[in-house]
Amino acid sequence: MTTGRTNDNLNHFAAWVNRYCDSHGRHDALPAVSGRPFKLHTAQFRRTLAWFIARRPGGTIAGALQYRHHSIQVFEGYAGTSDSGFRAEVESEQALARGEHLLTVIDAHEHTRMAGPAAAEAARRLEEFEQRTRFQGTVVLDDRRLRRIMNRDDPAIYPGTYITCVHDSAKALCERARQGAFEGLGDHPQCQPLACRNVALTRENTDAWRGEIELVEQQLARRPPLPPLLQNRLLGRKQQIEDFLATTQELS
Repeated sequence: MTTGRTNDNLNHFAAWVNRYCDSHGRHDALPAVSGRPFKLHTAQFRRTLAWFIARRPGGTIAGALQYRHHSIQVFEGYAGTSDSGFRAEVESEQALARGEHLLTVIDAHEHTRMAGPAAAEAARRLEEFEQRTRFQGTVVLDDRRLRRIMNRDDPAIYPGTYITCVHDSAKALCERARQGAFEGLGDHPQCQPLACRNVALTRENTDAWRGEIELVEQQLARRPPLPPLLQNRLLGRKQQIEDFLATTQELS
């Protein structure tokens, strides 16, 4: 679809919304500007897109590349300057989402079934977190209260695709202090999940690692075969993951 066609569709949709509001007596129609319908076009959504990119794991780096900015700081300024509180707001939203996820983990009792060197610490922190989020016998569901709890008593547990980081700066191999930089998986490039003592594994994390092993096996089974050097590297990677999974199960 061309940009012009997209712009036409945006304005057709806006007109439909206003007709719908008129016919149903609603008062939340799109307001006119200087007595005329506001004309939408795709360029107006660049910052909206930047906002959503920035909220994804590693989003500020991806956004800087996508928008061809010279630095991450320029992208952050584009998505919302530091004075506007953009970074703080993104980090607050990430913390809230993480808190909601941790409550789901607690509700399903997944924290009692974790494996890995930090599994016991994760269970202890989440049990304390559960106590802090209880109000008159029920777990808090209000976003504002959960946000306050995360600001005051963040358990510093960061769920990811491959690992759950139970952060302890004294043990962290990533050499990054807790500054809202943890976004899961090691979703930042300095994460060393196969060696770090801050790692705990949920069932989903273990399944993700097994999926990695399957991908390696598929590559090794390719015909014609891969070059010997690449085969050796893949075999080494597969062995590393298998040893890692075996070790984490022994520690659980």
